[in-house]
Amino acid sequence: MRHLARLISIAVGAILILAGCGLGTSHQPALTAGRTAGSPAIGILVGTGPADHGLHQAQPWAADTRSVAAWAGGSGARVIIDRFGSGPGSSDVMYNAPVISTTAQNALIHKTQLRHAENALVHAFGREQSTTTDGPVNLISGVRAMEQHLSVFPHARVTNVLIFGNAVQTAPPVNLADPLQLADPKAALQRVVSQGLLPPHSCTGWHVSMIDGSQSPAGGLSALQDEQLREFWRELFASCGGRLVMWDTTLIAFPATGQVAPASWLDHRIIVPLPASVLFGPNSPALRPGAGRTLGAVARMLTRTYPAATAQIAGYAAAVHGPGPTAQAVARARARTTAAWLEAHGVRASRLSVHGYGDHDQIAPDTTPAGQAANRRVVISIDVG
Repeated sequence: MRHLARLISIAVGAILILAGCGLGTSHQPALTAGRTAGSPAIGILVGTGPADHGLHQAQPWAADTRSVAAWAGGSGARVIIDRFGSGPGSSDVMYNAPVISTTAQNALIHKTQLRHAENALVHAFGREQSTTTDGPVNLISGVRAMEQHLSVFPHARVTNVLIFGNAVQTAPPVNLADPLQLADPKAALQRVVSQGLLPPHSCTGWHVSMIDGSQSPAGGLSALQDEQLREFWRELFASCGGRLVMWDTTLIAFPATGQVAPASWLDHRIIVPLPASVLFGPNSPALRPGAGRTLGAVARMLTRTYPAATAQIAGYAAAVHGPGPTAQAVARARARTTAAWLEAHGVRASRLSVHGYGDHDQIAPDTTPAGQAANRRVVISIDVG
């Protein structure tokens, strides 16, 4: 028994040393002696915006992180945890340590040390998960910071990077909460590249898994918007030498392999869904006073960015329509009003087609006010290829 107690004492001492050197807030991770270019590395970015904070109890991020910790412990990977968001403390290094056994005198010590090292990683992640930073979402800045932090120490060419949280970038130079910018991922990415925010080869070898990326402050994106957001990040990581290997609400497998396929409409269609409440009054085809700001951006897209493109304008309504004209009539009248505004602002009528679909093709349950509002929409599909 004395011999066993002494072994456990040695193990605990080594664990404390490991934990002490693994946690910190320095922007530059310390180089660990003895690491080689073949050692694996894992980068974890944790969203700390208000939308992410609301997900903490609902989503099994802790279980996902436990899976990552177990793999890191088995491979001796160095793990860096950063947060992304806005405000003080964003993009700091919150955890930086290899998940390894420091003194493997026997199997008991080895197993105990690994368990505590893995627990330290999960604990650090949980601490960041409970942190909230207000302000615009700036995941691009977080990606750049992670690249700098990973570059400090030599590691294997393939780097597994996990991003947990809201990926609706709202900090300049792009605002993906704007349906027009979200609808054209290539143009949005070009704005990022043109400002030097994404140097070539800056994420070479990254295999990126994104969890809960489309959980926006409004509670979630439509299926189309989710695909548009996924396409932006797929193209972003491809442009800097990496690849998006997973886009989901939970970590299905780690490490993930393969890559996310391009969107089906890529290179030939831009789809812009606009809530009817942004453009029109209740049950009315008359434009609101502020509708010109949104439609003006569509007109510029059709007259400047894609001057040869054609556009289909489709009106939709909720199944629970309310008093007055039928859902079909209101949907078609709104599509016609939209087309007329675009014609009056430089888009030839021959390039536009109008459709009124009423309450067909619902995108949300009509049983709640939020679902009804989502179904009342005008969708502009711009054929560019």
